[in-house]
Amino acid sequence: MQKKKYITPVVTKIVLDNSISLVMMTPNPPPPDRGGTQKSNDTPFQSPFGDKPFG
Repeated sequence: MQKKKYITPVVTKIVLDNSISLVMMTPNPPPPDRGGTQKSNDTPFQSPFGDKPFG
């Protein structure tokens, strides 16, 4: 019994459909738990320089 010779296929034309796009939609992971105490946002930032910017 003889084996058949493999004939490699030849690609002659490529047609792309640009109307379809695949996007991997995964849910966003929850933000990491930083622990500790949380700062309150009710007081504005206090400059350590006071009214002297670089003096």
